Amino acid sequence: MSKEVEDNTSTPEEAVEPGREETAEPRTASVEELGALLKKLEEATSEINLQKERYLRTVADLENYRKRAVREKEEARKQANFGLLEDLLPVLDNFRLGLKSAEQHEGGKAFADGFRMILTQMESALKQNGLEEINPAEEIFDPNFHESVAHIPHESVEDGHVIEVHRIGYRVHERLLRPAAVVVSSGKPEAPASDEEA
Repeated sequence: MSKEVEDNTSTPEEAVEPGREETAEPRTASVEELGALLKKLEEATSEINLQKERYLRTVADLENYRKRAVREKEEARKQANFGLLEDLLPVLDNFRLGLKSAEQHEGGKAFADGFRMILTQMESALKQNGLEEINPAEEIFDPNFHESVAHIPHESVEDGHVIEVHRIGYRVHERLLRPAAVVVSSGKPEAPASDEEA
């Protein structure tokens, strides 16, 4: 008489009909809910794109600023060198004149050798800071870099070419510091008028 009784604690609503499986029905969203979700997605996507654009623009601005700062720093250094080098030119000229004078005196030749070495060092240091000589002997006269102090006829130097350099010119990083003072040839001298015409 002892029969096992099945424990049936389920309610009649939860009872499943025999042969039919229980499936969870997916919740279907309404059209309005889908539209709202799509709108939120679009807003989030456009916000991401906006922030990405701002980031890229900021990175580009920062890189441009860095390049500009380096360029301005270099330009400021060149300008500072320009003024210093301009102030040193008369010293360099006088040093060369003193050296030339010492070479012409009998007792000054030994001193001249030492001063020539100093001059070479000085010119090397100035060259490292961008100073370039303009010494246009027998070159074509260029008014951008040369200053004509005289025009004279010359037998062997063509018209418009430099005969003699009175003062060496200089430039710094392609910028003219001082033009070279030169004598320019006006061509071959004219032949004297003959007496036959008289």
